[in-house]
Amino acid sequence: MQLNQLKAIVRRRKEADGPTQWRSRATLAAVVAICVTATTLAVTTAGADSSGQKFLQSGHLIYNSTIGAVFHIDGGSKHADGSVAVPGLTPGTQAVQTDTQGYVLARGTITAFEKSTLQVEGAQAAPSDEVPVGLTASGVAYAVYRAAGSIVRLGPTSLVLKDNGALGRPVVTPDGTLWVHRLLNSELCLLPSQAGRLSCPAELQRGNVGSLAVVGDRVVFVDTTAGQLRTVSSSGLGRPLTVPGLTLSPQSIIVPNDVDGRIAIVDPDKSKLHLVDTAAITGAATTGTATVERPMPPGKFTQIESSGHTLAMVDEAGQNLVTLDADGKQKDSKPIPAPSDQVKPGPNDRPLLVRGADQRLYVDTVGGEQALVVDRDGSVSKPVPASGPTKTPTAPVTTPTVTPPSTPPAVDPTIPPQHTIDPGGDKTVPPRHTEPPRRTAEPPRTQQPPPPKPKPNPKPRPSTPKPSIPKPPPPLVATPASAPLSLRATGGNGKVTLTWKRPSLNGGTFLSYSVLRVNDSEPDTTTSARYTSTGLADGKRYTFQVRTVTRGSNGKTLIGATATVSATTLGGVNPDLTISKGTKYTGSDPCDNVDRCYNIHIVATGLKPNTSYSFSGYTSGYGRLHTDNVTTDANGRINIQKFYNDDDGSQVWVTAIVNGKTIKSNEVTW
Repeated sequence: MQLNQLKAIVRRRKEADGPTQWRSRATLAAVVAICVTATTLAVTTAGADSSGQKFLQSGHLIYNSTIGAVFHIDGGSKHADGSVAVPGLTPGTQAVQTDTQGYVLARGTITAFEKSTLQVEGAQAAPSDEVPVGLTASGVAYAVYRAAGSIVRLGPTSLVLKDNGALGRPVVTPDGTLWVHRLLNSELCLLPSQAGRLSCPAELQRGNVGSLAVVGDRVVFVDTTAGQLRTVSSSGLGRPLTVPGLTLSPQSIIVPNDVDGRIAIVDPDKSKLHLVDTAAITGAATTGTATVERPMPPGKFTQIESSGHTLAMVDEAGQNLVTLDADGKQKDSKPIPAPSDQVKPGPNDRPLLVRGADQRLYVDTVGGEQALVVDRDGSVSKPVPASGPTKTPTAPVTTPTVTPPSTPPAVDPTIPPQHTIDPGGDKTVPPRHTEPPRRTAEPPRTQQPPPPKPKPNPKPRPSTPKPSIPKPPPPLVATPASAPLSLRATGGNGKVTLTWKRPSLNGGTFLSYSVLRVNDSEPDTTTSARYTSTGLADGKRYTFQVRTVTRGSNGKTLIGATATVSATTLGGVNPDLTISKGTKYTGSDPCDNVDRCYNIHIVATGLKPNTSYSFSGYTSGYGRLHTDNVTTDANGRINIQKFYNDDDGSQVWVTAIVNGKTIKSNEVTW
């Protein structure tokens, strides 16, 4: 298809749609369809339409606190091509988007708006007053409140998860899966875009710190304590990779997205940049030298982001934006504009560096009045103003205009109302209406003096139309509750006990909880956040699902998201294992110190009757002494003299394997 034909199609489409504040979805669909056969240059040229204002998912949303509006910055054309008014929010407010909605993340509130209709849904309470980390990918957006340990998923599968403890810096993979590091319990957890709860497949060694990074579609944890890199997936941690010569510290800054297959790590103490190859553990190919180390430019760099091919860094000391290429060489540097006098920033407000959906990087100035755009080659644009016509998000109520009445003729009260004065003479004529007005009394027929001259009627005052009143935001519609929080399961003798916390009810009224033992029973109902399932088999693993049942605003019953947990019953086993110094050894096996050689007296209770268990004896001097299978009596008890030992002065103990777990006895000095 020729370029002129392409332009003609887009022009006709614009003329048919008429001027709108947003580009219509049909226009976008037409351009996408043309892309199949047209060149990228043709589509870029024909699709440039600054008159339309539909926010595309690409580009970047910025909140201008001076104007009180969200603007869409087109990274290609370097201008604001659409806006919607969301007044009254403070500097430091940021915005994220999905393909159909925008979300304004202010301190303590989240305001959503439809991108096609500009309908603002009203501000909802956020789970924390802190400034969240905003992330977007594959039709979903997230707001992560790290200190509060809260996660809000935004989009068609909206979800609020609280009480996760303090979180490290989150990352999101191209398919929309969120990964977080739960700092208090050292767990690495994921939240897929359709899931109702966090899943935590990996646990780090307690005390180790580090950060997550995304390499292609793989997730890597950089352990700055151990100086290692490890992939992490739903199956757990991969094998560790130690990079020769790389020394990390807890202060190291890990860039959350790779640069041409390498992970960028900044050592602020030594002012060095490391670009670390991960091919050995991710299988991703890198370009050029595997691992690169370069000195950092002068400055205090606390915000660093990758577009996938270049790095951008905010220098808070000099208020500059510095960019580097994939090999760590400086590409560009631009000053970050200061806010105007109208902006009243807080003490912690600072420029915001974010990664856009179009593989560009954006820096919002304090207050959001301007943005800098970093292109894929690392070049930095001139400041792009976040300004222009702002569309009011709610339509006003239409008030009908009252038409002023015409001036009535002057009428003498002594003249019968069914007559009118004939302008052509002194005679009377019938009125033009068919039904004369009703009279209460017959007027006198005596001769009356000539009527006085009628007084001029005052000019009618023009009717003042009522002011337009914005429609109130639509009432909140209750949605199914979130998954129960902190679900735990504890196995007992023939039973499993579940505990959890009530989740967000999302506007509904609480009715009950539904508890299902998977593949084994019908759902049970309880109003307590605790449930015990009894009559279970010994030593068997059971899986349970818990949902919250609510009543919606329309009276319908809503079944909430599922939380799942598994546990194994003890199967009648409540083991207790104790040892003491037993009888003198008299067996035939050689013992080096015969005079000091004694058996270990082992007493075990609470085991299954007539069942064989594996026991092992240990000393602090020799290590493991012996391992042997021992069978319980009919009461599930063991009382034996075993594992002779002559390690005088050592610590001695015994272990047993029970239901796949190792239990340990007390320690005795020999």
